[in-house]
Amino acid sequence: MVLGILSGLSSIAFHFLADRLGEALFEEGRNRLPFVVLIPAVGLCAIGIVLQRFPQGTLGGVKEVHESITRHAGVVPIVRALNVLLSGFVLAFGGSVGPEGPMVQVNALVGSRVGLAFGLSGHTLKTMVRAGAAAGIASAFRSPAGGVLLTLEVFGARFDRNLVAISVAAAAGYFIRIKVLGDGYPFRPAFTPDDVPLLCLLTVVPLMGLAAAPVGHAFITLLDRMRATFPVKWPLWIRVTLGGVLVGCIGIWYPQVMSAGYPAIRDALAGRMDAALLATLLLLKIVATSITFGSGAVGGLFAPTLVIGAMFGGAFGFGIHSIMPKLVPQPELFVLLGMIVMFASIVKGYWSGLLLVADMSGCYHPLLLPGILAGGIAYLLAWELRDRSVFGLPMDTGAGDEDGAQQPKRARERAEESAAPVHL
Repeated sequence: MVLGILSGLSSIAFHFLADRLGEALFEEGRNRLPFVVLIPAVGLCAIGIVLQRFPQGTLGGVKEVHESITRHAGVVPIVRALNVLLSGFVLAFGGSVGPEGPMVQVNALVGSRVGLAFGLSGHTLKTMVRAGAAAGIASAFRSPAGGVLLTLEVFGARFDRNLVAISVAAAAGYFIRIKVLGDGYPFRPAFTPDDVPLLCLLTVVPLMGLAAAPVGHAFITLLDRMRATFPVKWPLWIRVTLGGVLVGCIGIWYPQVMSAGYPAIRDALAGRMDAALLATLLLLKIVATSITFGSGAVGGLFAPTLVIGAMFGGAFGFGIHSIMPKLVPQPELFVLLGMIVMFASIVKGYWSGLLLVADMSGCYHPLLLPGILAGGIAYLLAWELRDRSVFGLPMDTGAGDEDGAQQPKRARERAEESAAPVHL
């Protein structure tokens, strides 16, 4: 409970750092050409200088939390807080990143430090780190059950008695966030969603799942290749500055791709975008996110995944609606469904993605069947295309088994070879 409350408060603090600062920076200069480019260029230049001076700041996010649990006995170094702080500034300055990954990192750090303060160690300390991560996810996405499920799918939690502690922390973090900020349903549609017609459920929905996996795979591939595009011989601050300039140039015409990009999801749900614009934003969000991370900036990947999914789902749904309106009577619902299938394709989170989007929108019943069907197809095909998530995690290795007895031999040997002591 203590951990959940602290996690909720830390998530609120990150919200004020990233969102409110970003609103203040871009409120006056959003439609003025020099500022749209200068703000991310100058801001990311400063961040790049700090990252070059303190390279520890480049380490953080979901992958580092996963490794703290699996390799370092649940001890999260305090220096990871630097990554969280810099991620908030990247988001505020318009970099195409998200807030949820840093929230997971900071709350995993809180969980580790609270556990150490109470003299915990071993498996119990790992449970505290997982509980902190779940609380961070719950408060970021406004989905306590989704936070628990994502902890099961990504961070190796298991269906045992420790899940109670993880769930309590997630519920407390969610409660604090909602009571202070009051934004319980960030993606609630303005219309009343109906069930997807049977013919659409049997034809269009499976096709959407099949199409989502290659798009997600293309995003991960471009993200990896973009890291090699910026010359390593260049100083880090120059690479990060160049990334900020490029993203700012895209933002001149399409500001929706900058920062987290959640307003674009709300516009799509309100029907203020057509299929052509949604497809354009899908492509540009993939490019902007790849540039931001490829240049060396830091931040979260959950929000870009959701925005990419929403743009993909909107383009798919509105496109088919324009041809066969009776087959897809509510194309706006496909904006939410796209978030589910892309979460399954990119993050490799199947049930967690479904529940997260359902919680954020309040559309449980209309999303249940199509989400299970399309999300499952996308999830299975995504594993065939790539055996790791966007975070580079082989999350089908049974990382939650403490003795590693149920891990595949290849994954266990890889983990043993790369294990190294943590330096605090």
